[in-house]
Amino acid sequence: MGRADESEVSLWVKYTIFFFNLFFWLVGGALLGVGLWARFDKGWESVGSLTTDPAIVLIVIGCVTFIVGFCGCLGALRENTCLLKLFAWSLGIIFLLMVVGAILVFVFRDDVQNFVKDQVKKSIERYRDDADLKNFIDFVQEQFDCCGSTEPQDWTTLNKYFNCTDPVPPDLPEACGVPFSCCMTLEERVNSQCGYGLYGRNPVAAPSTRIWTEGCYDAVKAFAEKNLLAVGIVVLVIALVMVMGMACAGNLISQIKKQAGAI
Repeated sequence: MGRADESEVSLWVKYTIFFFNLFFWLVGGALLGVGLWARFDKGWESVGSLTTDPAIVLIVIGCVTFIVGFCGCLGALRENTCLLKLFAWSLGIIFLLMVVGAILVFVFRDDVQNFVKDQVKKSIERYRDDADLKNFIDFVQEQFDCCGSTEPQDWTTLNKYFNCTDPVPPDLPEACGVPFSCCMTLEERVNSQCGYGLYGRNPVAAPSTRIWTEGCYDAVKAFAEKNLLAVGIVVLVIALVMVMGMACAGNLISQIKKQAGAI
């Protein structure tokens, strides 16, 4: 018979996994709740795609985080090897998908860039149709000092409300203009009409003096390249946390089996 300490479950490992997953379980539940609330508030008649509907993104991320956190949390607390294995395998699959995704993005970076540009343009088209998407686009344009996908004129060509030639409905004051979030200063943004009429026959002012002229795709790309080291560190930390989670789960499963006399 082996020593008693060889068959005991480490409380440090057990409760490290428990509290770690308890945090993510609660975060996942919060994200899922906010996503469902936003989706129900808007109704399910016009559900957007995963890439153009923030509510759907929150629901998917929240659901995955909630399930994985639940398995790890309850599996550690109850010393349930099935739930712990499900937790470890889930982390492994997510980690593998991240690695494969990073490789595919690198190999097919031109196609990925075109895909991202297309999704941004689709988001501009749905700007007035989805309140959550509208708020997200306004946030990006304000934070990154940008306007449109590749240029401000994207608004006048892609969105029917800002369209110059055939706005819907007709005679809109915002026709031939851009959203307030494109304006350069906070004082101008307070006036929600600061971007109106900039590309009409009789513009109220030169666009370059009132709004940002750089497209958001280029602005976000430049920000990411400038902060590449920070982005890499964040990704590396996330990967290390996932690997440590899988290692701790495997270690706890082994200890539980030893305690039960399975091996």
